[in-house]
Amino acid sequence: MPAQYKHSVRQWWLSVLVGIIYLIIGGWVFFSSGKIYLELTEVFVIGFGIVGFLGVFYALSNRKRLEHWGWVLMTGLIDLFIVFVLLIIPEFDESILRIYVGFILMFRSFIGVGFSVYLAHYKVRNWGIVLTLSIIGVFFSLMMIWNPPYTKLTLTLSTTIALLTVGFAQIGIAYELRRYENLFGFYKD
Repeated sequence: MPAQYKHSVRQWWLSVLVGIIYLIIGGWVFFSSGKIYLELTEVFVIGFGIVGFLGVFYALSNRKRLEHWGWVLMTGLIDLFIVFVLLIIPEFDESILRIYVGFILMFRSFIGVGFSVYLAHYKVRNWGIVLTLSIIGVFFSLMMIWNPPYTKLTLTLSTTIALLTVGFAQIGIAYELRRYENLFGFYKD
């Protein structure tokens, strides 16, 4: 792994935190399946707000070390923008919320696909798991966006699966970053 990534490898725990947040939101959506989807707006706002803030923090703190830090920054800013939209426009319907959440999950899944290609380039052993989870995330997020005749159960399951796959992919990325930290001793500069 190039020297420019040493510091970012040290911050592997941010990816774990993001993954855990997605898993919590996914569990919350699943166990709240009896509620109206719009009632989960606060959960999405809080969760995506924290994830967006962490993404912006990571990007800005590594801007001199990471070649492609702008992508990480853009991802965090998109999360924060969607949160801002959800906060200022409370009078939208379930289909709009479904599209916003689906868009965030689709974008995160595409980032996961890209990162898995990066992991494969550096011959990381579990890159295929991250790729598979990210592709599943793309599929279910697209189902959320493109399939308007949702029943409550279908919408809940699609959202839950998309959130869980994004969360597990983030944790998989963190696992590999942590493994590199231990393998190459990146704390020793």
